[in-house]
Amino acid sequence: MVVKARHQGNSTILTIPKSIKVSTDTEFNVYQDGNGNIVYEPVNKGNYDLWSDSQLDKIDYDKLRQEELDDLGYNPREVSPVGKEKTNA
Repeated sequence: MVVKARHQGNSTILTIPKSIKVSTDTEFNVYQDGNGNIVYEPVNKGNYDLWSDSQLDKIDYDKLRQEELDDLGYNPREVSPVGKEKTNA
């Protein structure tokens, strides 16, 4: 069965054919594997184990932290409070 990606707003949509029985409130983890395949895995909310999620092994946390600091425009650990901010000191 072939489906075609289409654009809707700023998103690309892949439809699920009716013959594949999926209820509308089902949530999926989605990722692209090393071969370029798009993989949708249903989220099992009752038994999700954060520590065994292999997708988290692929995240470069140092790079992600630096991107967040760049977006923020400063490092909160290097700036003194100027108002009534609570501190751990």
